[in-house]
Amino acid sequence: METNFAVGDVVKPILGHNKNRLFLVVSIDKNNYLAIIDGKARKKDNPKRKNPKHVEFVAHSDELIEKYNSSTVTSTEIYNLLKGFNKE
Repeated sequence: METNFAVGDVVKPILGHNKNRLFLVVSIDKNNYLAIIDGKARKKDNPKRKNPKHVEFVAHSDELIEKYNSSTVTSTEIYNLLKGFNKE
């Protein structure tokens, strides 16, 4: 399985207790592990390290990553923006 993710992708875990949640990829380390946040359980200052094989791509959002990089955005705002992707 090829796992080409980019910063700004919206992903969903395949299994586990988070499988119905959406997350934003905020960084990718040298081992290709993803750092993901959802704005609720995983806030801006505490991303989760996730194996890319365990998530599926939902969408890409330049708007979300721009807001994440903004120093004034809150985790709640990220969470509310991610909720909009559930309706699509």
